[in-house]
Amino acid sequence: MQSIVQFFHPGGEHGFDKNRSKDGCLFKDWNNIKHQRKFLLNEGSYIKNEKKHEGKLLFWGEWEPPSKVTELKQQSNSSQYGINPKYLHCPFLPSVDEIKKYQETWIYHKEHRQEVHYYQNSDPFVFGNNFIYGICLQKMQSLRTLEPGSLIIFGSYVNCRFAIDTVFVVKTAEKYASLEDVEKIKIEKYPDIVTKFIMDKNNKVSPPNGLILYTGATFNDPVKGMYSFVPAKVFNGEEIGFPRFLMPDEFYKSKNNRINKYFSEYSIEGDKIIERKNQGIKRASADIGEISTLWEYIKTEVSKDYVLGYNFKMPDINNNFHWKKESFHPPVNPKKGSCVGSHC
Repeated sequence: MQSIVQFFHPGGEHGFDKNRSKDGCLFKDWNNIKHQRKFLLNEGSYIKNEKKHEGKLLFWGEWEPPSKVTELKQQSNSSQYGINPKYLHCPFLPSVDEIKKYQETWIYHKEHRQEVHYYQNSDPFVFGNNFIYGICLQKMQSLRTLEPGSLIIFGSYVNCRFAIDTVFVVKTAEKYASLEDVEKIKIEKYPDIVTKFIMDKNNKVSPPNGLILYTGATFNDPVKGMYSFVPAKVFNGEEIGFPRFLMPDEFYKSKNNRINKYFSEYSIEGDKIIERKNQGIKRASADIGEISTLWEYIKTEVSKDYVLGYNFKMPDINNNFHWKKESFHPPVNPKKGSCVGSHC
């Protein structure tokens, strides 16, 4: 049977790196601390009124490689729960030779008792033809057994609420234990900018039983009419930030218990809804009809203020951005539970 997964991942916002910025040009280097979100601007496809369009989109997501950063001054209105972004990130990739330098930077991790990659992977990955989920929290067996048609709702605990950034409908699931396994799947630049950052020096993954690489259903190749998307807004030339998508208060009322049961427990305190879970996952088995009902509800609510973004263009290469040795300052003792080099 398929599943519905409410997936909490870190919700902090990336800023910029002072040591990589100069003369008013701000940059965020490849992330080397815990995962965070970015408010991004990138070309992609989107669905509006059930029709496909192309254009530049603003959206929240995970992109741990470098980005050019702009401080935001204008913000759209937010609810009592919503938090606006402080920065806008335009993602890009270093050259192939420079990416190798990031791949080959290691640090000894005391908790893992081995050398691990110093720089982070991006997961879920929404760039390219299909969304991909293949790393985070897959030490849990429950996340390695999701069937096609399962629904993963990625979001973060922000201001007492679950703020959604990615709606992922599982299309395919393939086991992998090595870089070779992933390269056989032929998924563009993904192995170089994601997979290689979790492999050991023999290009193997740490869990001996391997991980699962899930690809997301698309508008052109759905599962029972369902497809993956991110809440996005069409860029009209104005650099204006907006909060991540929140389920409406109506969702938490008893008349919607059939679908809100798949979310974490909550309480109502005054005029605020307080969700109790703030990390990890909540997974429940569900038939395809229940999954479709919840997916349709989310899609309808998102479509009121956002468009449904997908098929984001792989960011361009910036040949002028280089890995810098002086920017590499590994911590002496990584904190216990640190995400550096792990499958968190």
